[in-house]
Amino acid sequence: MRILLAVARCPFPPRRGDQLRALQLIESLRCDHLLTVLVPAGRAQLPELDGVSWIRYRRRWAGRAVAVLRAVFSGAPLQSGAFYSADLGRQIRRLAPDCEMAIFQLARLDGHLQDFGDTPLAVDLIDALSLSFERRAMRDLPLLRPFLRWEASRLLAAERRLLGRVRVAWVVCDRDRRHLAERLGAEATDRLRVLPLVCPQRPAGSLAAGDPDTVVMTGNFGYFPNREGARWFLETVWPRLLEARPQAQLVIAGARPASDLRRRAARAGVELIVSPADLGTVLARGRVAVAPLRSGAGVPVKILEAWSAGVPVVASPFAAAGAGATPGDDVLSAEAPDEWVAAIVRLFESEPLRRQLAQAGRARILRVHSAAAVKRCLADSLELSR
Repeated sequence: MRILLAVARCPFPPRRGDQLRALQLIESLRCDHLLTVLVPAGRAQLPELDGVSWIRYRRRWAGRAVAVLRAVFSGAPLQSGAFYSADLGRQIRRLAPDCEMAIFQLARLDGHLQDFGDTPLAVDLIDALSLSFERRAMRDLPLLRPFLRWEASRLLAAERRLLGRVRVAWVVCDRDRRHLAERLGAEATDRLRVLPLVCPQRPAGSLAAGDPDTVVMTGNFGYFPNREGARWFLETVWPRLLEARPQAQLVIAGARPASDLRRRAARAGVELIVSPADLGTVLARGRVAVAPLRSGAGVPVKILEAWSAGVPVVASPFAAAGAGATPGDDVLSAEAPDEWVAAIVRLFESEPLRRQLAQAGRARILRVHSAAAVKRCLADSLELSR
């Protein structure tokens, strides 16, 4: 089958979740289909891959500014204006009629929906962006909250439009699918499927090899949910954990930590590792990994990474739901600060419980997030969409 794939960001290098997802779609599709991929122009080198043709499109600032203004008055999300490209529209109109299927990523490309014409269409929403903005409006600066709620409502309307047009749509987790089903109704979401993110399984080390009483937190801290979650953990949980366990250590590792997080970590005596060369080595130091997310959307990759490395996880209920985790089975769940302290100390003190959670998490990675499992899920959903 000839497939046209349009992505909002060049997948090289894969620094963000949507870039990683684009690479995974390409790997899953290229062996069985002829794939043409539309990517934004840039300096990144595009590799030669069997079955893949790359076409770059231009995204001009002037055109995007006009598109943002148009979105303000048309009711479209500002996201769609910011990612609009007249050249992308031309390329889609030129190529789509010769393809048996077209796929595009994210509600941000909503402005190009009409460019696909009558070509059978699929959309990889990845995350429910309306959920992400809705949750951020609960946590961000009060001055920003009205705008975030306004954008969330526009994103929800865009997600409704997309689901009404496509043959099949995907999100990475069931929590986001439930959010859209609750907001839009079963009829609007009957073509919405969960297509998990691929997470390779790392070699498992011994649980006893983790540093005693060490907690690890990972993530891209330029992303608001990770930044806000880290700040909340440092302010409310960490001081109480030190009271209960004075010898406890916290390692925070990830990309793009803001100066505020750097200062907070330094004041708290916390080790901060910026853009570690090998995340697996950092995770191996932890007796416990934490995911204190209270906002965002999609699957928390930090939980998948910890599962893959064989490290037990304590997560907020929101983060656990995003990972499809079962509290008490493959994670411990905590919400109030005292619940966090109790869960972490419980894992510090119980090797059998650490082993149980780590083994269940690794089993879920193999069952749900392996490349083979995701490829089967993608093939099944494309077959159903015909």
